[in-house]
Amino acid sequence: MIKNKNILITGGNSGIGFFAVINLLKTKNNLFIIIKSELRKKEFIKKIEKYFDKNYLSNYLNIIENSDLSDLENITKIKDYFVSKKIVLDVVVLNAGLQYTGSFYPKVSKQGIELTFAVNHLAHFYLVNILKEFIRDNEDSRIIITSSDVHDPKSSGGNIGKRAGLNNLNNFRKKISREFLNFNADESYKNSKLCNILFAKELAKKLKISSSKISVITWAPGLVIPNDESGFFRYSKRFNLFGYLIFSKVAKNILGISESTENAGKILSEIVLDSNLNNIGFMHLSNKLISFKKHKLVESNVSDEANSPELASKLWILSEEICGSFGFITFNI
Repeated sequence: MIKNKNILITGGNSGIGFFAVINLLKTKNNLFIIIKSELRKKEFIKKIEKYFDKNYLSNYLNIIENSDLSDLENITKIKDYFVSKKIVLDVVVLNAGLQYTGSFYPKVSKQGIELTFAVNHLAHFYLVNILKEFIRDNEDSRIIITSSDVHDPKSSGGNIGKRAGLNNLNNFRKKISREFLNFNADESYKNSKLCNILFAKELAKKLKISSSKISVITWAPGLVIPNDESGFFRYSKRFNLFGYLIFSKVAKNILGISESTENAGKILSEIVLDSNLNNIGFMHLSNKLISFKKHKLVESNVSDEANSPELASKLWILSEEICGSFGFITFNI
């Protein structure tokens, strides 16, 4: 089990990430949590102090505040934080996720990029690029990305509504910026999860070429429905609250297909700590439903599109170009 390590996590102040943080703090690892705003920071501290006393938290919890991932400028500030404190990371968990299915209009980042793509993919792509030199090249070092099986049009969930598909990136920049061509919020989310896996696979390939021991792991937590107002569905349920409440009740209590936020967070912490995942290159894990209200984490295949090395390479180059067009220069990994 990984101990006494420096672990960076995005999306650690709510939802799955919050419960992962609780489990990781118990192991006395050093946690670095990226938080969007002062308000979110206050809410997070109020919640986490229910589990740990202030002295304990002062030893193991570090907050990088006012770091809204939708603005690439903030990601350079995250790098500055690690430079100033001379900290080397062992694990990077890219868990922040946004979806606002139901909206008819795109939300946009400060750089004018559709918000789902900007937060779920581009921010994490840029973060890994500029933090790579601060990640220790050891067998137990790893980069973990929370994706989703809805990236696969053949999966349950992925085959409902508008399906994921990047169309070999033809007109893709027009879909995520400027014209927002044929915008569909559901498709945008599914495509961002597909981008997560393509990015991870290309990253793993580049690390292998450089003989790096860092593992790259994507995982799908399953259908996770929180019990409070925070976390993953906080945006999308605004567009159809009644439909969300009905769906939530049926998924949890009648069909038994949903996973609890607490269990999903526990699984994420186990992926961080599991020594069986040392130096494995790339792996995709999925929290599969195996019976009523019961899931099991297993190594799983990704979609045909996610398996395309050519598409992965093209997405990497496009992501570099988009970052560069705003003056945010990536580095060769």
